[in-house]
Formats: sequence, structure tokens, C-alpha cells
Amino acid sequence: MTRVKSAILVSAALRYADKELIDCVLVHRGDADAGAIFVHIDARDGRHQILARSLDFDGSYNWQVITSTEWVDADTAKTRLDRELAQDPDAFVVEVSDPAARNPFLMP
Repeated sequence: MTRVKSAILVSAALRYADKELIDCVLVHRGDADAGAIFVHIDARDGRHQILARSLDFDGSYNWQVITSTEWVDADTAKTRLDRELAQDPDAFVVEVSDPAARNPFLMP
């Protein structure tokens, strides 16, 4: 299976978000080849969610909610991201501010 480099995947998601009018910005640039990718979704109503890209046993990628519950407050989300970046400073962080809570990496 061919693996797409992280930087290319992030770039494509940012372009897709722009096309779909999703407010999305890269807040931390990671390793271009194989950096982990985290998505911070702000639903603009006080709900925040942190998603991490993970590899399943069958070789397919999946998005997992990594906060303690599905939705958390802004401070809890920031604390979790800070902890993830302290462990892996080569990770990408993409921040999405969207009332529909769309993930630009889940392109049709």
C-alpha cells in the first residue's frame, strides 16, 4: 500500500477546506514525511474535539477522538494538544472552526 506523506495530506485538506468554506488553519507544522496529524475542531458553541489519525490493523487510516469524552471545553482541548506536542514535536496540528464540526480530512 502506498502511503501519502503527511505534508501532502495536510496541504490537500487545507485546500479542500478552503474550497468548502471551512475555516481551517495549520497551527503547527510537523515532519513532512511521517508526522502525526491532529485535528482540533471548534464547533463554535463551546464544544471542542481533538482527533488523531491512526492506522488500523487492516492498514487503513481512521480518525479517533483522543479527548476523555467526545466533546470538551477549549482549555481541556488545548491542554491535551500541548501534551501531545510535548511528546511528539514533529506532529501537525490543524485547527478547524466550523459550526458543523466538519473534518477536512474526510473528503468525499
